[in-house]
Amino acid sequence: MELQDQPNLRVSDPAEAKSAIIKFNLNDEPERKDGVDDEQTDESTGKAKSTRLDAQFHTFIRNMTETSLFNVFIMTAIVLNAFAMALETDISLSELVGPDFFSVLDQIFLAIYTVEFIMKIYAEPKEYWRSFYNLFDFFVLVMSYVQEFMVIIDPTGQQNFGGLRILRALRSLRTLKTISFIRGLQVLVVALMDTIRKSVLNIVSLLLLMMLLFAIMGYYLFTYDIEINSEQDQINADLVYENWGNLGAAMLTLFTLVTVEGWTKLQARLDAYGFEYSRLYTVLFIVIGHFIFTNVFIGVIIMNISDATENFKKSQMNERQAALQNKKDFTLQRQHKYVSQMMERQKHGKYLNFQEMVKEFGLALSHDDYVMMADLCNNLLWMEMFMTSLDHMDNTMYRCQQLHFEIAHVLSSAMENKYRQRYGTADIEK
Repeated sequence: MELQDQPNLRVSDPAEAKSAIIKFNLNDEPERKDGVDDEQTDESTGKAKSTRLDAQFHTFIRNMTETSLFNVFIMTAIVLNAFAMALETDISLSELVGPDFFSVLDQIFLAIYTVEFIMKIYAEPKEYWRSFYNLFDFFVLVMSYVQEFMVIIDPTGQQNFGGLRILRALRSLRTLKTISFIRGLQVLVVALMDTIRKSVLNIVSLLLLMMLLFAIMGYYLFTYDIEINSEQDQINADLVYENWGNLGAAMLTLFTLVTVEGWTKLQARLDAYGFEYSRLYTVLFIVIGHFIFTNVFIGVIIMNISDATENFKKSQMNERQAALQNKKDFTLQRQHKYVSQMMERQKHGKYLNFQEMVKEFGLALSHDDYVMMADLCNNLLWMEMFMTSLDHMDNTMYRCQQLHFEIAHVLSSAMENKYRQRYGTADIEK
């Protein structure tokens, strides 16, 4: 009888397996109890040295910061804050609702971000600073408080007007807090940062060197030693000098050619002055700067984002497989432990037969437990218990046969005596 043919069996507590997966340790180390700080645990023994006085409250705050409801609330606050900052740019609306309306909203959102920071830093005082996104949130929060401090010191804004204006502009960084709550955005940000750090800097450096080369060439071709024979030549020369008169202007002009935005007007100025081979110069730079470098730049970014996305999917798959494997390991460990207990009870003759033992084992299974028949069949403990049960079954079968023989012998003796009394000995022998 196979154990996997028991699909609807349940236990008294169906949530036992799910709750125990979190506490399960493959190395059979002591479980971590709630309220015990990581730094207060001896790594060699696994025993807690001391417990927090606020263990229950700390556990409550830590679990709250990890819930999806908390993240949804913070995300909603970020979206509403971005919406409020967008409405604040409307002068007519600001005059309609009053000057203090958006200021009060900003204070409310700042209070929400402050409570979020306090809760997270209280839940994980060291792990909080190891995340780049948490550091960014802290920077945005500090800038917000610096702005409020400057407003208190200088309400009119006459002394620190420039700095206050910059801090107000930095408030828009609050919208980037959404990155810390969405893993997909984090993957894109990490991919972009890795692309910039590994490949883009080299591509940009090479592009700048090429632009410097073409800028020097453009200066000597279009502005160095220009002959002016008429007033129209002077006008055209002024226009050309505006774009190619010095190295900075030439670099800015070449950047315009890289983006292919308004390059026809630039070429028209060169044609108006009558420069030879100017079109070859422009087309050559556009081919190299725009069609080659720009596409290489975009291609590198796309490749890195694609690799990061694939790695993200693989990590998610590995996490799911690890969680599934932990559940399987815990379930099998619990089943093996229960089988050992059943075998001990079987030695004392508690079970009448193997079917009764299997039935009790099936009642101990949860509806979502894994029963690995291959593992059980190859397990020495299970094989020993199965062979012992077969021996008991053979013994029982032998005794039942002996009992049947005795019953048949008694019945035949009784029938023979009955015939002797009725017909006599001679008639029975005939």
